[in-house]
Amino acid sequence: MVFLLILFFITFPLLLHLDKFIPGFYSSDESYAVLQGFWWLKFSFLSHRPWTNEVVTAYPFGLQHSPLGIYPSWFHLSRLISITFSWVLAYNLPMICNFIIGFISMFFLFYHFTHDALICFFVGTIYALCPYQFARFWQHFALAFTGFIPLYMLSLVKLYENRTFKNVLLCVLSFALLLSFELHSAFFMLITTFLFMFYTMIHRDEHKGGSLYKIYFLVIVLIAFTSIVILYRSFLAGLIFAPKSTIPSAYNAVRPFEDLFSQSAKPLSYFLPSIVHPLFGKFTEQFIGSPLYGESITEHTLYLGWVPLVLAFIGARSYFKKNNEHGGRFYQNFFILLAIVAWIFSQPPWWKIGSIRIYMPSFFIYKIIPIFRAYCRFGILVMFAVAILAGFGLKSVLERFSSAKSKMGITVLFCALILFEFWNWPPYKVIDVSRAPEVYYWLKNQPRDIVIAEYPIDTNGANEMYKFYQTVHEKSMINGTIPGTYPNRIASSITRLSAQDTPAILIWLGVRYVLVHKQDYLKTEEIAVLEDLNSIPKNTGLKFIRSFPQQDCPNENIACTQVTGPIDVYEVVAPGVKPTVKQE
Repeated sequence: MVFLLILFFITFPLLLHLDKFIPGFYSSDESYAVLQGFWWLKFSFLSHRPWTNEVVTAYPFGLQHSPLGIYPSWFHLSRLISITFSWVLAYNLPMICNFIIGFISMFFLFYHFTHDALICFFVGTIYALCPYQFARFWQHFALAFTGFIPLYMLSLVKLYENRTFKNVLLCVLSFALLLSFELHSAFFMLITTFLFMFYTMIHRDEHKGGSLYKIYFLVIVLIAFTSIVILYRSFLAGLIFAPKSTIPSAYNAVRPFEDLFSQSAKPLSYFLPSIVHPLFGKFTEQFIGSPLYGESITEHTLYLGWVPLVLAFIGARSYFKKNNEHGGRFYQNFFILLAIVAWIFSQPPWWKIGSIRIYMPSFFIYKIIPIFRAYCRFGILVMFAVAILAGFGLKSVLERFSSAKSKMGITVLFCALILFEFWNWPPYKVIDVSRAPEVYYWLKNQPRDIVIAEYPIDTNGANEMYKFYQTVHEKSMINGTIPGTYPNRIASSITRLSAQDTPAILIWLGVRYVLVHKQDYLKTEEIAVLEDLNSIPKNTGLKFIRSFPQQDCPNENIACTQVTGPIDVYEVVAPGVKPTVKQE
């Protein structure tokens, strides 16, 4: 209950408006694509269309989805919530539950080591509410699912201590949960599994060593089988059904190698407070874009907290002391090793010292699995290990006090310090998605079967706001094409709306109305773009319908999807002409 109250205040006012608000900050827009996806699940169900063929986007070609979903568990859970209740609720509930699952699973993992509920609460709070979690919470829906990491670690520990087939199944099932909710978490814990196997093999004693090889072999075989089944039936199937992009990007299984440098941990990423901290964020902000911190606010928010680090140091000192090999010190030493290894994995492909290159694990893993590009995401594994070590450090501190009240007071003090370090508002980190610009309500009242195009047209990647507004007007649109595909090449050929042949191709695509976002044109200083905007009204293939004025958010303290610049609406009146783009 105490944790729920903390969660209520630290996410305020989200929990009061779960059907209207979503978490978000700055210019994050990936959330809108997820919301549109959940809306499509409900819309296709109510309109009796197959949800696997999203023909309303990238019209008339559409987008093909895997019939199994990419991540089976949260996908089918969200689909059920979307259809039954609300697609906004489907976005919020799983992520809120992840905080709770992360806290509970971390609580029980550390309880297995210490049987001290006070310290377990402290450790669970560090892990569940760390800045990394909130950075994902605000922007990356799938990457926010890290709650099952401690659960899987607990299953590994229980298996090591009691090698029964029941614990083998528990281990495999908990890994299946990881894999079916989020691929990165499963990848992180697969690395952890091999590390734990290596560590326990070295430290095994004569009484426990006999069956260790056989048990681990069985676990790896079952995990491999589970991975193949889930990946083949979900993630790989999603890649098969997705439109084929010809360039390395976020839309296919081959990510650009350059991303491994820009999206790796930097020297200060772990040590500077989150940029959204109301007091210390301004200090961190001056390092954004520098080689010392990194260029991405989301990816490089890896702050571990100085209180956890100090306590982790206290907990780690026992590494140099001789203690019972299979007592608490045994696990302390493992989490020291895990923190170091996870930190190394979060580094760029190589360190360059003069003319010498020291290659890091990310360089070799990319050669085998090029779908992973942001190795700074190993930061959650570093935070996981530091949180455990901080728990052992707090245990060492509390052992100096005999009074239960003193221990309670010290724990509460440390929890308060943690919450202060991880605090993230004001301002509020929520977005009101209950309203859209007025033009989309006008569009909603137009005939159901019309097709629209939004300009500037998105060719370098889907404009997620265009997709989100589709949840209001419910009309098909040619926007949302995937780079490197045939529909995208057609879209790239009609970027200039003022060109005389553009309306003819729009008619061939089925477009009736064009929405021109004038403010988006004015964001650039390119003369060609500004000339295009000024020449649009002169195009004889377009008929001006009306203009909608600029809108602002009703509450200045809360971001919203209603805000927009002026939008002009044109009807396409030219005769249709097929584009001369090769389909290949």
